[in-house]
This record gives sequence, C-alpha cells and structure tokens, in this order.
Amino acid sequence: MLTQHYVRTILDYDPETGIFTWKKLPPNHIHLLGTRAGSVYANGYRYVQIDGKDYRSGRLAWLYIYGELPPHYVDHVNKNKDDDRIENLRLATNSLNQANRGAPINNTSGTKGIRFEADRNRWRAQIMVNGKSRNLGRYHTREEAMMAYAKAAQEAWGEFARVDHD
Repeated sequence: MLTQHYVRTILDYDPETGIFTWKKLPPNHIHLLGTRAGSVYANGYRYVQIDGKDYRSGRLAWLYIYGELPPHYVDHVNKNKDDDRIENLRLATNSLNQANRGAPINNTSGTKGIRFEADRNRWRAQIMVNGKSRNLGRYHTREEAMMAYAKAAQEAWGEFARVDHD
C-alpha cells in the first residue's frame, strides 16, 4: 500500500505547478534526480511509476497533500488531464467524473447531450445520470435543446456540470 510518507520520500511535489520531481531513485536511475517524474500516456493522463506500478499523478498529488489515495476518481476541474495543481483537483464519483467530460468525438451537434433528428426535423436533448439515460425532449431549435440539457446537468451535477458550445 502506497503511503504519503513513502511518496514524500521519493518525490517532491509543487502544488502550485502540479509537477512531481524525483528526489530519490535506485542507483541505476540516479541520473533522473531532480527531473520531472512520469510520462503522459495516450489517454492524456500523466503516470508516475513507483516500484514497478503506474499511478496517475493526480491521485499521487492527492495522496501527497491529503495523506490518502482517493477512493474513486480525481477530477480535473479545467479538463486538462496533465494539470495536477492541487487547486485543479477534486474528488468525484464515476458519474461526476463523466459529467465533466466533453462531447464525444463523434458528436455532430457541437454540444454534449444534444443531437439533431433529421427524420423529425427536431433537436433532441438527453442526459445520462448514474448510468440511466433520460430524455429531455425534442425542440425546434438547437438553443432550446441546449438550455434543456444545461438545466438538467446543473440539477444533476452542480459544479461538475459541463456544457460546451461551439
């Protein structure tokens, strides 16, 4: 089990920049002392390898500052997965973490939770909360659908609600 004490022994963390640097390494990696720890993987998160295991650096930052590994998720407020400043991190459930995601890459409306139904000539708004999809209605305009989604997202997730518009 990774502990705050152990992490503080091998890494320095700057809560204002979110950057970890190595302060203790095995002899065969001594050349890395003082360098930035970790690598950004294809998923956009920075991982730091400790004793052969990869840890997301946001989770390590939480452990470093608060003394415990988060039970679930650490959400990046500004959506930048490599911005591990402590002020940019907050604990989240899976549902809240998903709420802070943007529109999927295949989204054609430009707005999360909104799609155009050509056969009905209407904009449909829907939201997924705790794994359950909820239809918010069909609207004549994209703006009406966006307002319906924004209202439902705010009610469901509060500060985690993310409503992006192009």
